[in-house]
Amino acid sequence: MTAFPANQLPVYYINLASRTDRRQFMETQFARLGIAAERIDAVTTAEVGETRMAPHTDPRNPWAMTQVEVACVMSHEKAWRRMLDNAQPFALILEDDAVLGDGLPAFLDPALSRDLRIDLLKLETMYERVRLGRAVRQVAGRFGIHQLLASHMGGAAYVISTAMARRALADPALRRMSVDRYLFSRGGPVIPARGLYQANPAPVVQLEFYRGDKPADAERSDLKQDRDGHNAGVPRPFSHRWRDSLSRVTYTLRLIAYILPDPVARRQKRREIPHESDV
Repeated sequence: MTAFPANQLPVYYINLASRTDRRQFMETQFARLGIAAERIDAVTTAEVGETRMAPHTDPRNPWAMTQVEVACVMSHEKAWRRMLDNAQPFALILEDDAVLGDGLPAFLDPALSRDLRIDLLKLETMYERVRLGRAVRQVAGRFGIHQLLASHMGGAAYVISTAMARRALADPALRRMSVDRYLFSRGGPVIPARGLYQANPAPVVQLEFYRGDKPADAERSDLKQDRDGHNAGVPRPFSHRWRDSLSRVTYTLRLIAYILPDPVARRQKRREIPHESDV
């Protein structure tokens, strides 16, 4: 068990035992930034049983996943349980393809998460156009923490609270969809929520989207290759498209009810979240 400094949030990073290249990539970044982190041994496909795969053989599930994707969800669950077992009120969860900017340590002050009563703070960008609400805090003089009001996929870097981790682990819906869809998409139950935030600019970006120099082999993603092969040439059934449309309507109604009382949020337009190296 890693002994985390009192002035730093616990940091857990998920890494497959076979991906020693990515382990080295992450450990090098932690050493550069002076971050104490604990490795979580990622769940393998061999550990994904038939019961856990059952929702993904159901043709009515519009978010059916492959074994690799389900193993990814279970790896995040493993990190959350580690956090809960250690009675830590907040923790930063990282995947092992996260490019960590110099601004990341500023977000690891435990007082920041405690004072804002964060449920989730998304620290990465996927370069999607997203809707942000008002800025509630400035960090290190150049990062804003905004309410996140729209889907912003990706689960490579986020601060999560004990309450949110417990909620997700107890929710059967998580067994039907990916972690980022559950936490950060209109298809999940979280958005919009008072304790859901986005850093702007983002101090983290996945290797796949990083615009600077990067180690070629570490960029190779087992999950992406598996997902792309699974989805290639497979048309979405009408029932799935209908459910997606219904989900959009439901989400829109929730969002309207959420932002209607807030004139600042009502004026916000969708915008791309830059990485800190872009600005």
